Amino acid sequence: MGGAHVDTGEEHELWKQVLVIFLFVGFNIGLNEFNSWALRKDSWPGFHFTWFYTMFHMLVSAIAAYLLQLLVIKPKLGGPTFAQAWDYKLLIIPMGLCSFLMNGLNNASLALMSLFLNQAIKATMPMPTMFFSYLFAKKTYSPLMIFVVFCLCVGSVLSVWYKISTDKGGSQAMGVIMCLIGLLACSIKPVLVMMLTSGLLGDLPKLDTTVVLVYDCCIAFVCMLITWACLDEREQSIAYLADPNTRGIGIIIIICGSLMAFCFNMSNFYFIRFTTALTNTVGGSGVKVFLIVVSAVQIGVADPVSWSGVAIVVASLVTYSYLNLQKPAPKPPAADAEAPKEGTPLIKP
Repeated sequence: MGGAHVDTGEEHELWKQVLVIFLFVGFNIGLNEFNSWALRKDSWPGFHFTWFYTMFHMLVSAIAAYLLQLLVIKPKLGGPTFAQAWDYKLLIIPMGLCSFLMNGLNNASLALMSLFLNQAIKATMPMPTMFFSYLFAKKTYSPLMIFVVFCLCVGSVLSVWYKISTDKGGSQAMGVIMCLIGLLACSIKPVLVMMLTSGLLGDLPKLDTTVVLVYDCCIAFVCMLITWACLDEREQSIAYLADPNTRGIGIIIIICGSLMAFCFNMSNFYFIRFTTALTNTVGGSGVKVFLIVVSAVQIGVADPVSWSGVAIVVASLVTYSYLNLQKPAPKPPAADAEAPKEGTPLIKP
């Protein structure tokens, strides 16, 4: 990486990093496209119940992650327990609340503001992630790395300039506030996940990815269930599933969306574990820009400001990748290093 960083003591093979990046990008794009189709209120199927829909994502992801622990991946410290959750409560509870806010508020904000303004706000996520990585995980970055991430944010905003300038939809202040809160939650969560899965908790051992996912999804599910029960969406969603004409497509949407969300969550957790929190957010911004570029080509965008932003983003991503691949050479052993003596305290494994 371009700056000093916390050494977790692990080196991950290149093929693992490439695989999780490929899965993260694929499921990210697929889930976004599926949600865009399913949650539209003004067209079929009209399943516009964001809190109801998203809470099933959390429930299925928690159950699937728990089954993986029982049947496939055996956690070194055992499965999730109340005692373990209490030991890690200072990170687990904020992580679950971040998932609740980033997923729920982001979807809810789309009903109050322009989708394109929503994208422009979320494109700036790497910058707050860098700040929270320093604040919580004590990661530091070189001035060049900070400048590259700044350019990425500027380019991401410029890349949607054409859509922002031509969009006539109203953007309410409440929608902007929701999106900003979701943005901050989305920036904090990767740092918390990294601390839980990389052993950056002092005396507490690191947790397996599937265990963290269970805690995360359970807390988010409870918060979403309470929110859904308190909103008018509760009666509307129940009526939708009670109607024989829409019950089938509603169940299909819930099942397909939940399975895709679980696959995305797993790839996202491993993406954070095998790379860095900042790489996760930069990758997410890259997916957003990819979707913007594809849609711009499809509708024939010829705005020079937007394409200039795309060029800045591409250059920033390439530069970031190059800086991230630069690893400092290992330090040679000291010539006068003393041999272990009987009085030398043993290092715990």
